[in-house]
Amino acid sequence: MKYAKGITISITALLSLLFITTSWADEKLAVDKVEGPLSVMILGSGGPIATSIGRASAGYLIFVEGEPRILMDVGGGTYQRLAKSGVNIRNLDIVLLSHLHIDHTADLSAVIKTLYFHNNLAGTARTAPIHIYGPAANGATFPGSDVTQYPATTVYSDGQYAMPNGVERYLNIFAKAISGGRSSFSYVAHDLNSMVSGATVEEVLRSDDGLVIEAIAVDHGPVPAVAYRVSYKGYSIVYSGDTKSTGPNMVAIAQDADLLIYDTAITDTLPPNPVFHALHTSPTRMGEVAGDAEVKKLVLSHITPVTETRLDQVKDLVRVNFDGKIKAAKDLKVFNLGDDHD
Repeated sequence: MKYAKGITISITALLSLLFITTSWADEKLAVDKVEGPLSVMILGSGGPIATSIGRASAGYLIFVEGEPRILMDVGGGTYQRLAKSGVNIRNLDIVLLSHLHIDHTADLSAVIKTLYFHNNLAGTARTAPIHIYGPAANGATFPGSDVTQYPATTVYSDGQYAMPNGVERYLNIFAKAISGGRSSFSYVAHDLNSMVSGATVEEVLRSDDGLVIEAIAVDHGPVPAVAYRVSYKGYSIVYSGDTKSTGPNMVAIAQDADLLIYDTAITDTLPPNPVFHALHTSPTRMGEVAGDAEVKKLVLSHITPVTETRLDQVKDLVRVNFDGKIKAAKDLKVFNLGDDHD
């Protein structure tokens, strides 16, 4: 009886495991929704505040011909979203940082480390460098001090990974250790212009297969910041990062874009603290930019507690000046360019 009961329990456990495994297999992963020449997966649609809604901080993964090539920002929680997406990033080439606030950079090292694990799991080796792009320093100092508030992206990256003093310098031996010496950790950091005044759209990269990345400095108060445009086979994705959107720079880089992902942290009047309005874009200004640039689809992202419950109000204010499609971002949502059903 005891033996038979034991067998029954084992079979029940096995059936439960089989059911769970089947359920996971039947669930469509975010990666399975990627198709076409150029796509973006939202890894994080939230801001810097942890809330029960559960949005990860800013992060976007761009696919070229179905392959993950570019990571735009990598805030807290994006590592978990990446894991849940089912994407293998062993061939990821490029990291684009809009600025060096924690809610845009916090998971960078975790994602870089998993890149080498993904190679290990796939039985491949990685020796190509990871290219990390971001703003140069702009010289803004702490009030009453000559200490600059933000480093250049090269200084930031070296502080994380460079030998002999980088905080995460162990990655230089880790990559070799887990691969039996076949992989090696390597990165190249690049500083982009962060001076907003007089800035023009600059080409960051043009690959042999036709992928083009462009950037322009944008106004985020004292914070060095850039917006990005990724183009491929006639399609384009623009990402504002965090910006107040003063001047012509956002319109210049977003001109005729298929998809514009925009900072949606505030309303026209909320929060009452003026600091936030000096750093982020109001819905009315967002609509002006999207309308003047004649973008096809606007994605509201970097959603905060201020805008989370007011997205309909935000959309109404945007529509005063923009008559294109408007979507609110969700973590793990995939936008395939050329797909009009999003």
